[in-house]
Amino acid sequence: MVEQFVTVPKSGDAVLLYVPNTVNKGQPIELVHYLHGRTGTYEVIDERHHLRDALLAAGYAVACPQLHGDQWGNRLAQDDLGALDDWIAEQWPVKRRFVIGESMGGTTAANMVRLRELAVDAVVFIAPSLSMQAVWDRNDEARASLIGAFGVNPDGTDLSARTREWDVTRHDPAAYEGVHLMVFASPDDPIANVAAVTGPWMDAVRDAKAQVYFTEVSGDHVSDDHFRPDDVVAFFDSF
Repeated sequence: MVEQFVTVPKSGDAVLLYVPNTVNKGQPIELVHYLHGRTGTYEVIDERHHLRDALLAAGYAVACPQLHGDQWGNRLAQDDLGALDDWIAEQWPVKRRFVIGESMGGTTAANMVRLRELAVDAVVFIAPSLSMQAVWDRNDEARASLIGAFGVNPDGTDLSARTREWDVTRHDPAAYEGVHLMVFASPDDPIANVAAVTGPWMDAVRDAKAQVYFTEVSGDHVSDDHFRPDDVVAFFDSF
C-alpha cells in the first residue's frame, strides 16, 4: 500500500490516504471515505488497521479526513469532503464511492447521503451517533462539540433550531431512498441506542425504500466486535 499524508489545498483539511500498490496515478479507483467519531482524527484509520488493510487488499483506496475536528457533518465537514473528493479525482478518477461512518461519523455520512452532493454507492454505519438531543444530554464535552459545530447557545435553548437539518433523527426518511446501508450496533451501547434511536431510524428509512442491513454486535460503544472487515468488504463488493 502507498500511504500519503495530505493537506487538501482547497480546504486546508488534513487527510490520511491509502492507495493499493497495484494502482497507478491516472487509473480509476474505488474509494472509501472513513469518517471519524467525536474527538477522533484522521489517524483513527490506523487504529482500525484490520479493516483498513482488508479494504486495501480488496482493491479499495481509503481516505480518512480530519474534517476540521468535531463538526457533526455540518456544512464545513461536507465542504471538506467535497474538496477532498475533487483532489483525489484529479489523481485517480473515482468510479465508485463508499463511506464508513464511525459514531459521530455516522451523522456525517448520513448528511452526505441526504445532500447528494457526492454520489455514494453504499454506506456502513459503525455504532452511529444520530441524535443531536442525545449528544447534548450526554455530557459537557459532547455539548461543547455541538456549540462549536453549530453555534448553539450554551443554555441549549436554540439546539433544535440550530441542528434541525443536520440531526439524522429528524431527516425526511425519503432522503435515503434507493441507498444501500449497513449498520453495526450493539444493544449494550447507550450512544448508538438501538432501542430508542438507531432502531426506529432504520425502520423509518426502510419504509422509505432504502436497503438497510443490520448486524447486531456485542459490547459497548465501538467495541472490537463492531469491526468486521470481511462483512464490510463483502458488502461493498456486492455493488
